[in-house]
Amino acid sequence: MTESLENCNQSAGELNENINYPLPDLTYLEEMAGGDGAFIHEIITYFLENGPRLLNLLRESALSGDQENLHFAAHKLLPQLTFVGILAAIPDIEKIENDYKHMDDLSVVIERAIRIINIGIGDLKKMI
Repeated sequence: MTESLENCNQSAGELNENINYPLPDLTYLEEMAGGDGAFIHEIITYFLENGPRLLNLLRESALSGDQENLHFAAHKLLPQLTFVGILAAIPDIEKIENDYKHMDDLSVVIERAIRIINIGIGDLKKMI
């Protein structure tokens, strides 16, 4: 498992190199905020500060076989991705959360989700 996840970094990036992911969709967050720009900024900032830690936990848990923390990280990421509109990663994170024990392609799915989320993080940084 460790080797496949470590080697997957490069191959997942190569596979997704030419895919254009949509910009974060802040519609849900804007509706929740009711026009409160400070609230929107606070939620995005929170995600920008804490999202990368959850991504690291996701990757490290998979590498170490820590199923409890793998599930925890995926579970914590799901609502945050919805709030900040990184919707393209949600199917992969849902798959990890629900099926991680039975996935033959876990490393590929994790690296694809991380790549999508990191692209979204870059887009969010430009938006605030």
